[in-house]
Amino acid sequence: MKQMRKIKPTRMSVSGRIPYKGRSLPYESTLERDLIIVHAFREDVEDIVAQPITIPFVKNGITYKYTPDFFIKFAEDVDKPNMIIEVKPHDLWQAHWRDWSDKWKTMQRYCKNNGYVFHIYDESRIKNTALDNINLLMRFKNSAIEEEDKEAVLEQVMLMGTTTIDYLLTRFYTGSCLRNHGLRVIYHLLATKRLKFNLFLEINDLTEVWVDYE
Repeated sequence: MKQMRKIKPTRMSVSGRIPYKGRSLPYESTLERDLIIVHAFREDVEDIVAQPITIPFVKNGITYKYTPDFFIKFAEDVDKPNMIIEVKPHDLWQAHWRDWSDKWKTMQRYCKNNGYVFHIYDESRIKNTALDNINLLMRFKNSAIEEEDKEAVLEQVMLMGTTTIDYLLTRFYTGSCLRNHGLRVIYHLLATKRLKFNLFLEINDLTEVWVDYE
């Protein structure tokens, strides 16, 4: 899929663009921005397309056009159907769902016929632990970390297969000053995806980390 509708700056909402795989993805609200942030970080997502398709729908005998917000393509090796997503604040879609139901039902039929799923994403699906984790880690993504520190942690994790942040801190960074430095090293490796973890569980000392072998 490719972007069907161009997003223009507006005074009424937050808009902008986020770099993604050599291009940039536009957003028209903080909810859309946060959805992009989470899905761009996910390992199982292969591609994200904004404003991916425009389809006709009929309401009260009149034909209109509907363009949803995002298409999410999952990697072929994961057992998940690709998604078309409409992003709306909970209070807004609750208040207007009857008015919008015709276009949403048409999109549901389109997705069913093409092997996709259609979802409405509001705060409950976007403002979650994954987003909190990413916002935490992004503070460390560009940290200046000695390559020696990074390699020592990665080699230890590779030897063990899976271990915890607490073990790595105890193994290499005993003491309060060293511990803070150790967290910067580990969070940098998580932010740059050299260390893997469960994105949907809150990061703490007991978080399990591992290295993918390619």
